[in-house]
Amino acid sequence: MHKIELEATKREEAGKGLKKSRSAGMIPAVIYGKKLKPLSIAVDRKLFVKNILRSEAGMNAIITLKIAGEKTKEIAALTHEVQRNPLTDEILHVDFRHIVMDEAIRTKVRIELTGTPIGVKDSGGVLVHGLREVEVECLPTDIPGHFTVDVSALSINDSLHVSDLAKTAKVKIVSNPTEMIANCSPPTKEEEVAAPVPTPEQVAAAGDAAKEVADEQVKEKSAPGAAPAKDKTDAPKAEKK
Repeated sequence: MHKIELEATKREEAGKGLKKSRSAGMIPAVIYGKKLKPLSIAVDRKLFVKNILRSEAGMNAIITLKIAGEKTKEIAALTHEVQRNPLTDEILHVDFRHIVMDEAIRTKVRIELTGTPIGVKDSGGVLVHGLREVEVECLPTDIPGHFTVDVSALSINDSLHVSDLAKTAKVKIVSNPTEMIANCSPPTKEEEVAAPVPTPEQVAAAGDAAKEVADEQVKEKSAPGAAPAKDKTDAPKAEKK
């Protein structure tokens, strides 16, 4: 794995000093580890984003932190956590984890899906991306950049799990082997909404309303000034000759 050098400076400021450091384009950070006392430092924001976060290995890139102080010293580390402002996405703080190159560590590696499932192309299915990263245990120099999973052969209701990932002698996969990585789900159907069945109370209310309308129409026809309704029985009878 390619190693990346990153210059850092020791810092002791807190509170308002942190804002001043960020304003100057620096990110407050801490290095910690089993064999290292926590050390407060600051790193250049642009270089950290460009050389670490945007690198192929990302947060699994092995960093050689060159700390300037009374005497320059170098510390091997991984980026453990990046804290951001939830509104602006600005990087507020970084935690670096000190590593020993000949000791195995645990870290998480992202999963990338490739291809288009048969079930999507031929049957209108939907590809569901489950687990997006898997935990591994290995030496720092053996950390994979990512796991590539080909989903082309998935038919409807087929799935791939952690147990399907390619295994190597140098990398131990720690995550649960039954965890789902990808699934080809059946196409979604729009459900027809059945018309609601009226209750007896609603039926009775509808009947009363119809009766009221009919009674109102009769009243309108019988109103003063209205022409009386003709009854067929009142029609003059023809005289017999």
